[in-house]
Amino acid sequence: MAANRNRKEDAMKTDYNCPHCHAQLLVKDHLILTALPDHGPGILLLMNPEAGNYETIYHSSCRVYEGQHFDFRCPVCHHELRSELHKNLVKVNMTDEHGKHFELHFSCIAGQKCTYKIMGNEISSYGKDASKCLDMLGLIEKS
Repeated sequence: MAANRNRKEDAMKTDYNCPHCHAQLLVKDHLILTALPDHGPGILLLMNPEAGNYETIYHSSCRVYEGQHFDFRCPVCHHELRSELHKNLVKVNMTDEHGKHFELHFSCIAGQKCTYKIMGNEISSYGKDASKCLDMLGLIEKS
């Protein structure tokens, strides 16, 4: 009985999927991804799914440094989630509570706060670094 209730509650929330295998990436209140640094072991990363909220959770033994680059991968199919917009962005698919489908692009650089929610030519940007990156990405003309 409780499982049906959870499915109904999940259907009303924003959802996130891998653009390659379409696996569900949202578990409870966290977007779950694998992050691989240039050196050292990978990290299972739990991210706040709210666009513009950069809170993350990872194991206490992991070290993350400001400016550190990560390759993000789907934890299910292990496919790289690099955005086609720029090598320093990650892309996942997002479906909002109204059933609208978006691409969500966010930085793969630790400490860089920029997120872009894109549907067609409509772009919403979030984070203190988003405006600096829009021009670099060539997104200014689209928005």
